[in-house]
Amino acid sequence: MKIKRFWQLCAAAGAVALFVTTATAQSSGPMDPSEQKHAERLGAEAKELDAKAGKAGTADGQRRVTDAIAKDFKVDPSVVTDLRNRKMGFGEITIALALSQELMKQDKTMSQQQALDTILAKRVAGEGWGKIAHDLHLKLGHVRSKVEKAEKQVARVERSEKAEKAEKPEKMEKVEKMEKPEKPAKVERPGR
Repeated sequence: MKIKRFWQLCAAAGAVALFVTTATAQSSGPMDPSEQKHAERLGAEAKELDAKAGKAGTADGQRRVTDAIAKDFKVDPSVVTDLRNRKMGFGEITIALALSQELMKQDKTMSQQQALDTILAKRVAGEGWGKIAHDLHLKLGHVRSKVEKAEKQVARVERSEKAEKAEKPEKMEKVEKMEKPEKPAKVERPGR
């Protein structure tokens, strides 16, 4: 009798899971073509941002990129550093932060960390940025504009890094040793 009840519960749970999965798939529907274009462009912008951040190659330059992104998204630099430690590029970090901010606008009860965790959980599950935005009913146009703004900030850091490198001489040239002046010839004094 217990085995029969177990299978009944499993069948009911399976039907509920199938219903929930089907309902979720139906509610998300196909992605709007304009949102699809935004999603494709977003990936390209992330790569551009990573390339610019890579040109600020010194440790100080990377710190300045981290600070610029943190300032743009009004988060502590440690948030950006933690995401970098998860092997995320600066482009992915800006997208994740931008999506989390959009999610917080939609759900005012969410904290920055909760929104970011929601986005990252979907990303780790293998979802693309466009699908994440679509599933959470977020507009990618807003996200793209935030990523573009961050990209401009990183470009400024990269340019200032280049300027600093140009000001510093590559290697100090060796200064030639000065020749020692010849010793004056001994003058003999009369009477000695």
